[in-house]
This record gives sequence, structure tokens and C-alpha cells, in this order.
Amino acid sequence: MENKRAQLQSNGYVILRQVVAPEQLDQLRSDIETVVKGQRVSDPAWDTTSQPRASIVNHVNVDTLGAFEFVLHKHTYGVSARLLDRPQNAVAATSAEVLCNPEFTPDNPQRPGQGWGTDPRNWHRDVRPDRDGPLDALLEDQIANGPGYLQWNIALYEDSILYVVPGSHRRLTTQAEASHLLCDQVRLTPVPESQCVELEPGDGVIYNNMILHWGSKYSPQKKRRTIHLGYRSFGRIFPHQSQNYLPVGFWNRFAEGTPERCVTERWFELFRSEFRTIEGIFRAALASDGERFFAGITRLHPPSKGLLACLILLSKIALALEERRCQLGDDRVGADAVQSVCEWQLRELTLHFSDEELDQLRQRFGPVDEALQIGLHRHVAGFIGPTTNYEFEKIPKGITMEGMCEEILGRQRKPGGPNFPDNFA
Repeated sequence: MENKRAQLQSNGYVILRQVVAPEQLDQLRSDIETVVKGQRVSDPAWDTTSQPRASIVNHVNVDTLGAFEFVLHKHTYGVSARLLDRPQNAVAATSAEVLCNPEFTPDNPQRPGQGWGTDPRNWHRDVRPDRDGPLDALLEDQIANGPGYLQWNIALYEDSILYVVPGSHRRLTTQAEASHLLCDQVRLTPVPESQCVELEPGDGVIYNNMILHWGSKYSPQKKRRTIHLGYRSFGRIFPHQSQNYLPVGFWNRFAEGTPERCVTERWFELFRSEFRTIEGIFRAALASDGERFFAGITRLHPPSKGLLACLILLSKIALALEERRCQLGDDRVGADAVQSVCEWQLRELTLHFSDEELDQLRQRFGPVDEALQIGLHRHVAGFIGPTTNYEFEKIPKGITMEGMCEEILGRQRKPGGPNFPDNFA
């Protein structure tokens, strides 16, 4: 597995053959087809979607539970932990879906950067600068510390839709690539130096989702049932893909006392513990308590390198709380529960702060977020999301860890006063 980890670090992706054993393929296909049928019934837009997908957890039943059990398999969960170089009890699944072929021949996707976002059938990285910060900071973090999140495509039928640009997860987009992505004549064709990921039934590809990649050839002519999974680690870095998109109560799909129930409950506890740490960081910021603040940051992101990305991501969460407050309205406690764990956690965290405290958090973290804005709405080819005034690639000049911490803690570094830890300078 060491050579696979090195390949993933170098190229940004690695192909594994027979992730699904041949003798298990027919049963898994059957279970997944039941999942897809359930999604089609519950989703009126299914037959009009160019890239339909189904939620595995939402649509398994007692007879098809094997589809969810596969997410816990040693060939998926176990391999992910080994590639992330973490013990299994520090790794959790974040999503479990099935990618399918459309029921019609879709039109070509609109150009990137529409008001609603970017069609993933364009070349892109799974990075949104308005939510994740500049690519530079994320790259610095993962190059120093390794990835904190991995994405899977596992083909149940032959699949050659995904293209990737090897090594692009370690650098910014080149001028030649950017020119290709902007040219209407060629933007929906393979980028020079890209590779087609060809998967036979049962094969899987694990990839860093910051790699420049492209989903091509979506059509009704060829059946596609490709399991799409996400796994993240805890206690190494705070990855930009940190959210849990599984539905609240996902652990209840398994009977109490079963090994699967214990594992999935532990996943949920990892996310709950992390949100308690984030709440503690925010309370320390409100109290201008540097010691507690830095202790919380160290729990969230122990390495001293790459901390700028962590602070930026925390600022995004702090500002999202106020947005969540506006959505909850006056009846905050009585608001309807949301489906995904990440939405539920954001709501719960919002409810833990008063309106005055949320205003103060915006005052503390707002300047950090404003420093990432450039005053010009635009879109840069190779990113998801809409046109925005946030910097896409490079960290704006003048942004430092020390300056960010001073803003967040509401104090200035004074001669003879308490110093910031060296990790944060």
C-alpha cells in the first residue's frame, strides 16, 4: 500500500482492480439498482437530469443493505484509511452515492461560472473559492501534510467517463490548460496531458478531488452505475471537504449491537467531537482567549504547516452561522430538522450562540473573509461554483497567520505582551 500512497500523492489518483470481487458483483448490482429505482421514484427531476445520481443510504432496505455495508468494506473504508495514513477509528465516510447515465441525450453544458454554479461536465477541481478559500492555501496544506479527504468512483459496469490531469492536484492551473478550458471549440475535449480513467466492472479509482478532472460522455446509450464515495480523516488536517453529506440517522440502517452500527456511530461521533472543538474555538475568539483558541486550532489541525487554510475554512463556518440564523428566522428552536449531518450540525452550532454572539463572530471573522475578496466578480476556468469576487488561486498579498489571529482574537500584538505561538506566526 505504500507504493499506492506514493502514487496518489504524486499523480493525484490511483486505480485499484476488483475492488468488488467478481463473485459479489451481481448482488451489488442488484442492490444498487433497487437504490436507483427508489431515487427515481422520489425525485421528479430524475428523467430530466444530465447527471442523475442516487443516495445509497436513503434508499437501502433490509434486503439491499449490502449496498451500504460495502461503504464499510475493507476494500473501500479500509483502503481509504491506509491511503490517508490514519487508523480506521480516525476516518469516516462523508458521502455515498451512485452516478448514473441520463435517460436522454443532454445538451452540452453551459460555460463555467453561471449564477447557479458550474456544470461538473466542464473541466474542474472540486474547489469553490467562496466556500474554501484560494487554491494556493489548500495546496500548501496538502503538500505539507498529505490529503485529508479521498474520493472514489467504483464501476459496476465498464466506465471510461472520468478524465484527470496527473499531478494537477499539486499546482495551479497552467496557462496552456486555462486557454484550453476557455476555448469553446475544445473546452469539452481532453486537456493535453490528461488521462482517461478506464474501469472494468468492479474496478475503482481513488482520487484527490483538487485534481483537474472532467466527466465526459454522459448519454443514454451506455448504462452507468458507478458508486461514488467520500472518506475523510480526523486529527491530521482540517480538509476543505470536511462536511458529512450522509443523512442524519444513517447509523440506524444497521441493527443495534452489530459491528456496522458501532462503526457508523463512531463516524457520527467523530463529526460531533470536531464541531465541539469548533464551538470551543469560536468561544475562545469571543473571549479573546488566545491560549484556548490556539489549543483548539491545534486539535483541529495539529501540523504547524498549512494552518492558513484551516483559519480560512473556520472563517467560512463562522460566517455561515449568521446565514443559518437568517434561515431559521424568529422560531429558531422550532425550525424543521434538515437531512444531512453537515446541515444539522450547522443548525445546532448556530443554536448554541446568541444573536449577539453571532454578530460578534461576524465582526471577528469578517475581516479575514473580506481580505480574500478582490472587488471584481469573475470566474476562473477549472473551478466549480458561480462567478464571485473571491480570489480563486492565489492568497492575496498581506494575509498572514499572525494578522488573521489578531483580527479574530480582537487584539494587537504588543511589546512585552503575550506572544502568539510560533506555529501561528
